[in-house]
This record gives sequence, structure tokens and C-alpha cells, in this order.
Amino acid sequence: MPGLRAAANPEPQAVSRFVEVRLALGSLAEVVHALRTLGLNVEQADEPLALRGGLECGDAPVAVRVAAGACQSVEDFGFVADAHGNAVLVCGEPDRTRLERTLVVPLIAEVTRARLGLDPSLQIESEARADGAIRLRIRPR
Repeated sequence: MPGLRAAANPEPQAVSRFVEVRLALGSLAEVVHALRTLGLNVEQADEPLALRGGLECGDAPVAVRVAAGACQSVEDFGFVADAHGNAVLVCGEPDRTRLERTLVVPLIAEVTRARLGLDPSLQIESEARADGAIRLRIRPR
């Protein structure tokens, strides 16, 4: 969806319960492929999809949506592309920490596997460090 972009200001607004998490992962297509490989049901359409807002804020448009409950999320979440075409996670504030723990690290590992064209017999171990870095180790299964 070429017209749907991440907000110019990545900092969450006090009135909004949706936050954007910049992943430095790659394109929406790479993220969708990785999400499906991880076994998640992904919804895409020709028009933007809406993350359902509540009393605190209105709906948030996304290009890709994943239903609530995936990766232990309380609300649905999705992805948009930033100005450079990189995928940006859009989720509710209550889910941010949970998704950073349950989704982001496996997602990065799966995108990496696809980019490297790794043989399925190779295993990627991923580890999130306290400083925010993610370490990937590739080894035989």
C-alpha cells in the first residue's frame, strides 16, 4: 500500500494508545512472509485495515493486521511502512513490551533466515540483550 506510511513523529502521543515500534527489519512483504512462517494468521487488503481504537483514541490504519491473542497480545496489532519502505510495528501501549519479547526476536530471526536463504536444517537461535541488541547464532539442527 504505497500511500500508507508510518507517522513522521515516532514518539507516542499522550492521547494515543497506539505506539509505533521501529524494527529495522525490511519490507512489509518480508515481514508478512516471516509472520506466516511463524504460524500467524495475517490479514491484508487493497485498502488500509483498522486497528480498533477505544475510548482513548480512534482506530489506527495499518497495511497488515494480526488478530488479538497472537503472541499473547491483548489487542490486534499491525504493520505499516515508513518513508523508506521498512516495516513498522503498530500496537497498543499495553502490548508493546509483550510483543517486543514474544514477536520481535522470532520475527527478526525469520526475516534473517529468508534473506540468507538458509537451509531449513539450520537453526537460528536468537537472544535479546539488555542493551536492546539482538544476537543471532546459526547452527545445524
